[in-house]
Amino acid sequence: MVRYEGLKVGLEVHIQLDTGRKLFCKCGAECIGDVDFRFTRRLRPTQSELGQVDPAALFEFQKGLEIEYQVDKSCVCLVEMDEEPPHEPDELAISIALRTAMFLNMDVVDEIHFMRKIVVDGSNTTGFQRTAIIGLNGWFELNGKKYGVQTLAIEEEASRLMERREGRVIYSLDRLGIPLIEISTSPDIGDPGEAVEVASYLGRLIKTTGYKKGGIGSVRQDINISVHGGNVVEVKGVQKLDQLKKVIEYEYNRQMRLMEIASLLRERGVKDDDVLSEEEADITLIFSTTSSKILRKILEKGGKIYGIRLKGFRGVLGYDVGGKTFAKEILERIRFWTGIRGLFHSDELPKYGVSDDEVRRVSELLGLGGDDAFIIIGFEDVSQIKIAFEKIRERCVEAIYGVPAETRAANEDGSTYFMRPRPGMARMYPETDVRPIRVDKEVLKEVGKRVPISDPEKLLNTIVEKYNLARDEALELFNRDKLDLFEKVLSKYPVFKPRYVLNVILSLPKTLEREGYNTSRVDDGIFLEIFKHLSSGQLAKEAVEDVLRDVCRGISVDESVERRRVKVTVEDIRRELDNILRERRDIMSLPREVRVKRVIGIIMSKYRGSVNPIDVKKVVEESIG
Repeated sequence: MVRYEGLKVGLEVHIQLDTGRKLFCKCGAECIGDVDFRFTRRLRPTQSELGQVDPAALFEFQKGLEIEYQVDKSCVCLVEMDEEPPHEPDELAISIALRTAMFLNMDVVDEIHFMRKIVVDGSNTTGFQRTAIIGLNGWFELNGKKYGVQTLAIEEEASRLMERREGRVIYSLDRLGIPLIEISTSPDIGDPGEAVEVASYLGRLIKTTGYKKGGIGSVRQDINISVHGGNVVEVKGVQKLDQLKKVIEYEYNRQMRLMEIASLLRERGVKDDDVLSEEEADITLIFSTTSSKILRKILEKGGKIYGIRLKGFRGVLGYDVGGKTFAKEILERIRFWTGIRGLFHSDELPKYGVSDDEVRRVSELLGLGGDDAFIIIGFEDVSQIKIAFEKIRERCVEAIYGVPAETRAANEDGSTYFMRPRPGMARMYPETDVRPIRVDKEVLKEVGKRVPISDPEKLLNTIVEKYNLARDEALELFNRDKLDLFEKVLSKYPVFKPRYVLNVILSLPKTLEREGYNTSRVDDGIFLEIFKHLSSGQLAKEAVEDVLRDVCRGISVDESVERRRVKVTVEDIRRELDNILRERRDIMSLPREVRVKRVIGIIMSKYRGSVNPIDVKKVVEESIG
């Protein structure tokens, strides 16, 4: 069993609410799916009331992105486009937030004040997100352990990211403004599995109110992770609970390796000034006749090659940090500021066509000592030289102290990458377009009557008893956000047994993922289409897995089903049955029930996906007496 010594994790669980409208207008949260028109903007950071500019906002602005917004008029109005002030906030959404805060033993505020939180990555047309604290200093118990809840807030959901291009990012406004509850826990979690249990508990808690929105992206977790002696790292936008576990495992290992690097650099006596005093040097001439295709290509385009010495960093640049080298961490930082895709470093050279002699000459020119290292970068655009080496020095100074405070994003496999600096205190300021909302004892009393809420364990027990499932199966239905789909299928198509529906919506996608398929296209709508075709007899159960594979390849359900549409007639089945009974005398000696099952199996195997199993069963049972 892995021990996570010194690990501290706090979660920010974001859960969309389904109240029938958006938080600051009467637009519905369900859209037709059209793009009626588009518009573009560039967002800029502003100074706070103290004259400060938030570093995360400045970082996003300096990317120089143009932002395109897609508008579906069925669920978007002038409020989302920032052409009209916000309307009165959704009273039901605020009631749900208040009731949740009460359940979590929180100190509920006596007056709700919405604030503007600066966000200039384009996900909000205003350049900020409206958010309000509802409760503070709460707690709950789970598996005999007490967990703190620092804050509970109600806020508006951001836009949905559609596409990133060079210098341009595209968002859909359909999601912008959906009410969202944010529950921030204290850093009381010390194990990845424990984090999954806490996130699941809080999600089920909102589910008990009856107002939790379903679907991909309706629940996501931001994770604040630290190890002993390191800074807090925030990982944004984890949507799946199994991914949550992987991210924490990855970040723990990455941060522990960074702490090892810091220890090594301290042993070597490396100081801030040793890094900050180094200047980049033009080493283009050394590579004038290089065999490196990468560097030669840059030189042929009129580019330059620069290098920098890093005192005491020998062996550090190639040090494994969570499955990639520390040099890759430096490259991530450079890439976000310049777009540069690669660098060379002394721990990996000679390689990539760079010769021993070129490495020796670079080392001599830069004045390397025994424990020193160097980085080489080729620049097609020489205007990027200063900023690239500034970021190298910045990241190497951070390495002396261990884990830098930063915001990272998660990949599907659980690995993370640099996203931006951690936001500062200057990103929040009052929202002047929304009036404060008074909260007194009478308000809380009405909220208690209006919004039901109960222990999340009761929800699981209800599902287990109603559908005769194991607790783990019921929990997986919820954790994979498939409970609503599961119940919808059984309600709409009662011919199917719960166990079969469970297998289709949970087990088959996992089988495809193990085969290497990307199942992101397989949403709830796809499953509903499949069950529609199954119920009508146009699709055989044996063909469902193949249909899902087609969907992963970009083929529609209808097209896939058409390829596999039941083409075998009852007469075909009878002819095949006669052949089996003539040729397989061994089957005739079996007991009747075994004989029937064996014959059905043979016919279904031959006509896989092209025969109605109901017809096969009927013909075989009638014919075998």
